[in-house]
Amino acid sequence: METGRNKFDIFCVGQTKKDELQSIDKLLIESELNQISYAIIDKKAKQCVGLCSVPIGSSLGRMERRAFYKEFLSVNHIINFPFSERQVLLSNRECVFIPEEVFNEEEMEMYISSSFGSDFAGKCYFMRMPELKNYLVFKVPEWLIKLYDEQLSGASIKHASAYLVESVYRLSRQLNELVVHAHFKRASFELVIVEKGKLLFYNSFTYQTSEDIAYFIMYALKQWGIEDSKISISGLLDTTSDELHWLRKYLTNIISFPDDAFSPYPASLENPSSYINLLNPSLCE
Repeated sequence: METGRNKFDIFCVGQTKKDELQSIDKLLIESELNQISYAIIDKKAKQCVGLCSVPIGSSLGRMERRAFYKEFLSVNHIINFPFSERQVLLSNRECVFIPEEVFNEEEMEMYISSSFGSDFAGKCYFMRMPELKNYLVFKVPEWLIKLYDEQLSGASIKHASAYLVESVYRLSRQLNELVVHAHFKRASFELVIVEKGKLLFYNSFTYQTSEDIAYFIMYALKQWGIEDSKISISGLLDTTSDELHWLRKYLTNIISFPDDAFSPYPASLENPSSYINLLNPSLCE
């Protein structure tokens, strides 16, 4: 491996050389509102052997964003290596969990529009989650589908929230207790509540102030009659952040999400919890 900066002058951790790659390796591309990332997974060892993440200006329009994505995929030549598998992970908010007993593939558009409106054109996909007895339905913008078809032909498209919820579910089963988990991104967070293998609650929230976070979480806990529960956290938080300050003010029993629940991750990463979606071990399977 080598460590260095790419064309975007972004520091890459564990950047893998082409001659180190094997045909069993898997490529993951994760696109969020404010960043695009790729990771290379050694499927046999179930380890991440390369990671690069580039921030995206939130003010970019659709055409500018498309051009940025296209350049990122073009200049990172390692992406063109003949991996055994290529997978794209979406991290947009337009996703909903539907219990398997009521899921209807023909109604996916309705599931999304009833929760988020019908402001953008796109295609609906679903992921079956048999352990949770749910389907995750999500919508991908048409321009993004076309771009990935051009640049990553044959790649499967999944949603990162499925792996986040799956991690919380497995932890709840392992501990045999209620698990409340909040995963933070830039200006938004996801809240998951699982009890003994049953998904009670999932939602994503955008917030304007740090106080909003505590309000949303406390309101959800009140809805489910949950008191004095531990709350695990992950994502883009640090010990000095305003978000964490307000969480601790109103929620006293805060813990970090256990590293071994979503490892392996590159040992040199200072905050592996930020990469819970991208580097979830279940993606290696």
